[in-house]
Amino acid sequence: MPALRALKGPPGSALLPSAAPVPGPRGKKAVNKDSLEYRLRRERNNIAVRKSRDKAKRRVLETQRRVLELAAENEQLQARVAQLGQELDTLRALFRQLPEAAGLPKGLA
Repeated sequence: MPALRALKGPPGSALLPSAAPVPGPRGKKAVNKDSLEYRLRRERNNIAVRKSRDKAKRRVLETQRRVLELAAENEQLQARVAQLGQELDTLRALFRQLPEAAGLPKGLA
């Protein structure tokens, strides 16, 4: 029966010759590059590739813009932290002087 299996082929395949292209050495379909179907596929693919590359460029530009925005915000926040640190130092110095100025013992303040 092995000979019968060889004639039978894979399940769902027909034994009759068909107009479908025969797979090439890599298992890909042979393509007629002059056909309308091929040209339409290529055109659709070219449009999809262009769209994908444009989208990637927009993503990169948006990321660069966001990096600049966050760097500026970070600078502002660091300046604010420095300012608040100075205010804290000033208030601590003032607070240390309160018990002496009010005449209270240092332990109560």
